[in-house]
Amino acid sequence: MKKTIVAAAVAAVFAAPAMADVKISGQINQEFIDGSESGGNAGTLHSGNNADIVISGSEDLGNGMKASFKIHRFFDDGDAASTGDTDQSADQTIGLSGDFGAVTVGRFEPFTVASITSMMNIDASEDLDLETSLGQARSEGGFRYVSPNMNGLSVGVEGFADGGDAGENFATTTIFAQYSNAGLTVKVAKEENSDDANANGDVTVTSIGASYKMGDLEFRLVNTDDDNGTAADVSNTFMGASYTMGANKIAVGMNDHDTANSDDKIISLSHSLSKQTSVYLVHEAIDNAANDDNTLIGVKHTF
Repeated sequence: MKKTIVAAAVAAVFAAPAMADVKISGQINQEFIDGSESGGNAGTLHSGNNADIVISGSEDLGNGMKASFKIHRFFDDGDAASTGDTDQSADQTIGLSGDFGAVTVGRFEPFTVASITSMMNIDASEDLDLETSLGQARSEGGFRYVSPNMNGLSVGVEGFADGGDAGENFATTTIFAQYSNAGLTVKVAKEENSDDANANGDVTVTSIGASYKMGDLEFRLVNTDDDNGTAADVSNTFMGASYTMGANKIAVGMNDHDTANSDDKIISLSHSLSKQTSVYLVHEAIDNAANDDNTLIGVKHTF
């Protein structure tokens, strides 16, 4: 009995305190691009190199609550035009989650970009993609709330405290919802951006994205509309599909820009050398006056 009490007392004294679970992840890739739409490098072979480093962690606070954080930095030697090196901060967030849902504060991309238009990135490359840039960019002063999952449905609201009209506490606000069930995922968002720099008034971005997975086959559809108060409102419709065959994956996509009366098409073929390393070939055709196109070969390692 005494031995048991002593052992329990020693265990209590030397028990390690609860520590945050911290991990490092990311990727690095090297790409070689040959294309006609390449700025000062048009018609010549040039390269692109990108790296992402993410430090994230979580801590159990008890009573079903958890705290988390993320620090994301990316290093980019420039786009296809080799515009110069960049070393930039991406997401820097602190989060709190529990039965009430999840709250995130800090620097992050709005839901429209991070969760909907990002679905247009169906190919394997970093320098070539079909994603449309709309609405608020990644910004400081962000606040996001997401409700608990209710039979596959979650809703949320977010706002960014910096910029916009004078007197606006949150110049950019978004309401959004997501539903997932049996391979189908649907996301919708409406973003309001009060910008006194826009002579035509506020900007409203409405977006919807859907994906359906059936075994190794996935379909994606995204529609976005940017109402900026002018006749040149931006509207885009993306359609894409991917199919995985063992270590190989083929993906195709098209983004139709209604206002520009043009579309971009992309086809991607990637081969996994391991769970972390892959090689890929991507071709992009741009339907414009010059009929620009780009072909890219690359290698990527994730960790």
